[in-house]
Amino acid sequence: MWTQPHFRYFVTAENQWDYLRHFEYLVPGVLAYAREPYYSRGEQKYKRVRIEKATEHQLASMSECELFVPLHGAWLVELELRRCQMTYDFTARGVGGIAPWTDEGKVALVARGRELVDDAVQRGELRDHVPALATSYQTAGVAWTNSRPWTLNTWSCGSGKTAGALMSSLTYAGPVLVVCPAKARHVWWSQTQEYTHLKPFRVRPKSGTRKKDQTFDDYIDECREMSRRPLVVIGAESLTDNLDIARMLQPTVLILDEIHTHGSTKRWTAIQEADGEVSFERRKTKASGRADSKVDRENRAVAVMDVSRLKSLRVRIGLTATPLDDGRPRRLWSQLDLLSPGGFSHSYGRFATRYCDAKPGTYGGLDDKGSSNLDELRNRCSFLMHEVPYSESHAELPDTRVQVVYLDNDELNRADRWSDEATFGQALKKMAREMRSGGVEARERAVEARLAEACSRKRKYVVDEVLQGLRGGGKVVVFTARRRETELWAHQIRRAVGRGDESLGKVPVWSAHGGVPENERDDMVDLFRQSTDACCLVATGQSMGTGVDGMQTANLAIFAMLPWKPGDFTQWKGRFDRLGGCPTLLKVVVASGTYDERVVDILVEKFGPIEQFLAADELRGLDKKLLGVEDRDALLDSIVTKLGVK
Repeated sequence: MWTQPHFRYFVTAENQWDYLRHFEYLVPGVLAYAREPYYSRGEQKYKRVRIEKATEHQLASMSECELFVPLHGAWLVELELRRCQMTYDFTARGVGGIAPWTDEGKVALVARGRELVDDAVQRGELRDHVPALATSYQTAGVAWTNSRPWTLNTWSCGSGKTAGALMSSLTYAGPVLVVCPAKARHVWWSQTQEYTHLKPFRVRPKSGTRKKDQTFDDYIDECREMSRRPLVVIGAESLTDNLDIARMLQPTVLILDEIHTHGSTKRWTAIQEADGEVSFERRKTKASGRADSKVDRENRAVAVMDVSRLKSLRVRIGLTATPLDDGRPRRLWSQLDLLSPGGFSHSYGRFATRYCDAKPGTYGGLDDKGSSNLDELRNRCSFLMHEVPYSESHAELPDTRVQVVYLDNDELNRADRWSDEATFGQALKKMAREMRSGGVEARERAVEARLAEACSRKRKYVVDEVLQGLRGGGKVVVFTARRRETELWAHQIRRAVGRGDESLGKVPVWSAHGGVPENERDDMVDLFRQSTDACCLVATGQSMGTGVDGMQTANLAIFAMLPWKPGDFTQWKGRFDRLGGCPTLLKVVVASGTYDERVVDILVEKFGPIEQFLAADELRGLDKKLLGVEDRDALLDSIVTKLGVK
């Protein structure tokens, strides 16, 4: 029968077999059996007969039904049973299942988690100091993960997801495979050594391999000699070239860090096979050899899916603070399908129709940009998703204050040259001509140009704020739009610092973007974290805004650009809301009369579904700040107070 955690129901069937049969179609993964009585040595016993395959003659002699229900579908089955007033008995909770939605369940989870952590310490896999450092929600997460074959960990940024996942992985026997963004490989490597006695193996991309690097075969031989479990960390970007390593490892635990970055609904639907089988070799795009980011992303999605379906896996752990990173449920399905293959719906179309308010698109396909039935989706995911509110995970951490600054025309620079050959205006005119000819890429470039223009026009204000922060001996981080802005602003800050201001002295200014090698970016973050003097890091949000640990020591952070997605905003803000941090002032700079205002409207629009699906209390009130409503409300309140009006 089932070896994974499940709920089991005994239902009294009063000639309602047709109705009971439909549960297998209502909730994917449900198994419905009739209990046929028989006698053996004078003792009445029962044998299970699948209702779907039972004949009418067989069903006529039966009166009981047995339902095996996956954790995510139990609430829906109970809802249907109660609605039809059917008698049922909830007698089993599967294998070690603990219901955390009650106060008693939370206490039991913490206690069970402590036991599992102590066992790992006694086995010599976890270091002795870990139990004292582990928080209550981390130990509860360990017990939660240990009681089910898949977990979606949605703790907020900086709450210790990496350490929690490491502790959870050690409650299972066998090798561990970590698939993470390339920029997070260093974090996993360092924290594995900090919290465990394991020796991690980092798989570098082919372009970054070194002669002195240990080979995978030598690493496995060393683990066998030392009687130590292997733990392999692979960057998602290099997974397509290293699938053989993942397969040879035969992991029992799979950790998908930043799981929201793996795949998309379109790629997932495109690579689904009719028989449900997926093979990377069969689906790998022939054009993968050329430098095409779209092709690379598609191949990466196929590779991640291939790994998630390895038969050796006993548990899959997904980590993300932003499962709905763009505020739309469509991004959730690929994550659920990775963790519980086929568990939520074999068809994305059915999922989109139910939860994305999907309708036929204008040019074919589905228009799945909406949201619907979010409360139902949240309930359905409650058996899979382990969530810790921001207010609980960051209760003892310094608060990051968010200040939104609107710049009027007098405070903005004139539009700078977008390139060496053309001004913004000329570039946009050229793009407009291309757009009229039907070029989709031209539209994207036009939007990018407008965002770059808005970012560039804030340069004078941002540089002045950076200098002010550095004068006080502070550490400053600036997130910019593109590589060009990053290099330009870093140059101008260095020039301003070197103009002879004695109060500044020699201040290091680093610039990080996609063109900087990964190891150099890691070194920059380490230098920034370890520095006790004034310093500045100018980086693109795309290169340093996700999966990077070390910027929490900043005193001032400036978002010179606005991300399109609320998830990106949360991830960028999460670089400063972390353990070991200090109070940070986060300034979000908005240029009035530019494309920034359109981005603000899009962000605020997407906040609603996220707050409805998650306990995203770190976003609460941010919409008022971005729209400038909060200051007006505060002004009215002060006027009412002064007038003595009650």
